[in-house]
Amino acid sequence: MDWDPGAIAPIYQQVAGVIKRRIESGALPPGRRIPSEKELVEEFGIARETARRAVAWLRDEGLVRTLPQRGSYVVQSGSESVIDTWSTNDSAPAYQRIATRLKERIEAGRLRPGGPIPSEKKIVEEFEVSRVTARRAIAYLREQGLIYTVPQRGSYVSPRD
Repeated sequence: MDWDPGAIAPIYQQVAGVIKRRIESGALPPGRRIPSEKELVEEFGIARETARRAVAWLRDEGLVRTLPQRGSYVVQSGSESVIDTWSTNDSAPAYQRIATRLKERIEAGRLRPGGPIPSEKKIVEEFEVSRVTARRAIAYLREQGLIYTVPQRGSYVSPRD
């Protein structure tokens, strides 16, 4: 337990202080999702409302930004932007947002024709999504003709016309 029930500061501020120290130490770098309310409840043995207030305190302090349906993320110092926020259109499904980011890399030349795109596993890790979502993003790119897949080998950027 990293908080003291007998302390003068409210429990939610103590829990927020623990998360703040993790941010300041770099354990939670900019762009990283902080623990969810449910995870805070489990980790600290606190009530859901206490966890909610801790996250709200961090948000009010400008340390995190909350994205609906996705969680709260550490912001870059002095900025409201989330470094690793991969969303380009919050209303689009996650697989489409991922496909858009990969398409941007193709168009920018960071993923070259004939070269591999990130594996399902890498997409899952980078975007913190399920394998199903990663597969749908790859299928979406394939449907657009931006990539092709070689069974048992991976997916590659299609040659330019």
